[in-house]
Amino acid sequence: MDFIKIKEGGSYKVISNSGRDDPMVTSGEFVGYTLLGEEGAVCFRVKDDSGKSFIRLIPVSGLIAIEFSDEDLMSMNKKVDDSDKTTYFS
Repeated sequence: MDFIKIKEGGSYKVISNSGRDDPMVTSGEFVGYTLLGEEGAVCFRVKDDSGKSFIRLIPVSGLIAIEFSDEDLMSMNKKVDDSDKTTYFS
């Protein structure tokens, strides 16, 4: 199976868990991935109502959906067998 990779610099709409009854909707520019504690997170540059820009980190486990309409914003990556790259920590 191929993997879909979203591209940095593209505009996306992200729906994620918010800790409330309603999900949080984030619309912004994808700037990359990072770690948030020990968990992976996606990073988006968003603007508040006054136009001030900030970075929002969304934990991967909280993602519900990432929406976009332009196929140029994604690329297909072949699945790589990482079985020889396994690292164990104790």
